[in-house]
Amino acid sequence: MQSFTTERRNNLSVHVLPTQQYANHYVQINLINTRKIIPSAIFVMIVRLLMNSCRRFPSNRLLQQHVWSLYGAELTCHFDYKGDTQIAAITMRIPRVTDDKLITGTQIETIHSAVQLLADMLYDPAIDDQGMFEEMQVQEEMAWTEHHIAHDGTDWDKVVQSRCLEWMGYEGQNRQSALDELRHSVVSHKLHQYYQTLLRNPIHIHVLGDIHPGRIMDLIWEQFGCGFTPDSREEEVEERQGNPGEPREAEAMMMELLDIHQCKINVTYRTGIRYGSALYPALFVFHTLFGATPASRLQVGLRERSPLVYQVISTLDDFRETLHITTGTSSANVTDVLEGIDTEWKRICDGDVSEMELYIAVQNVMHYVQVGFDLPHQVITNHMDQMLSDSQMSTAQFLKEIAEVTPERVASVATKLRKEVTWILYPESEYSA
Repeated sequence: MQSFTTERRNNLSVHVLPTQQYANHYVQINLINTRKIIPSAIFVMIVRLLMNSCRRFPSNRLLQQHVWSLYGAELTCHFDYKGDTQIAAITMRIPRVTDDKLITGTQIETIHSAVQLLADMLYDPAIDDQGMFEEMQVQEEMAWTEHHIAHDGTDWDKVVQSRCLEWMGYEGQNRQSALDELRHSVVSHKLHQYYQTLLRNPIHIHVLGDIHPGRIMDLIWEQFGCGFTPDSREEEVEERQGNPGEPREAEAMMMELLDIHQCKINVTYRTGIRYGSALYPALFVFHTLFGATPASRLQVGLRERSPLVYQVISTLDDFRETLHITTGTSSANVTDVLEGIDTEWKRICDGDVSEMELYIAVQNVMHYVQVGFDLPHQVITNHMDQMLSDSQMSTAQFLKEIAEVTPERVASVATKLRKEVTWILYPESEYSA
């Protein structure tokens, strides 16, 4: 597959990939937010306000009608985190239509309309002369944001993982503080100030499809201009982001009593390996072998062979250089589960990995990555990971190095892991001192 062509002006980067592989064209805007610049809940609310209307289409109904008029195009938004960096991905999917099927204009004119709409949403929102968003829309989006903050507070897998990261010194997200800050920003009319900050943060625009790179690049710059001078605080925050506080004693064991019905466990390891580094392919194979797939050691050992857990999953945080094992079990099985996790980790450290087991793990990684070639959103995500990590490792290079991973390399990476903390959320109704 061809690589992206990239141009950058001020805080705006444009990435274009011509390909006939997909039945649609894709335009995606990635708005980048380091949490210390715009509070995460406020960032979500502002992006949703931009998504629902603009000055040219002052209601969500009118905006959606225009989107559908582009031969059934689709407009979506997805929020994600890469370490401490928050990302809002606004995606427009535009069906490829041959010229003989077009009702009016040409395909490039359809793409032009889509790009113009995205630029209008970002740069010309539905605000009044005082820079205020429409009050009813603000209240609707605040209610939505409050609901989702509350929901995240009861997603116990997320909660127990965040407890481990906070213990390691990463900035946490206090639910009540986030709500208070959100409400204060609305009452004190600071939303527009945060919106202006958003425009000066890094913005990445990706375009995929059967397109001419030069024409699309010119179109993007015509509609989006040359961006803005980056916010001076961005560089200061980037220097601090992803760096935890003072080191704490390793292998800590923490237990928290809550009104829940089963134990939630998170074991967090520091890998010391960043995305794109020389050891990353071996780490990814270890992650796959250890707990990331249905055929992994932990899935087979803890869930199938001796059913001690309801689920178990390995999560690799490429940007914080951590690996999390998250599981749920009954209080009676906690000790056996923790011993089982330790046992499988130590077996891999000792080189107890057969060639067949490694072959299956490598094939699983190959399949996962190659399937991504058929998913345009995954292609963009992979490229964003490269941008955010300053990695030069291409997908082809990654696959080549995955194929060359040996049991010895997997064992070497496993021994470099440092278990930082185990956090247990325990049902208070079942606890007795």
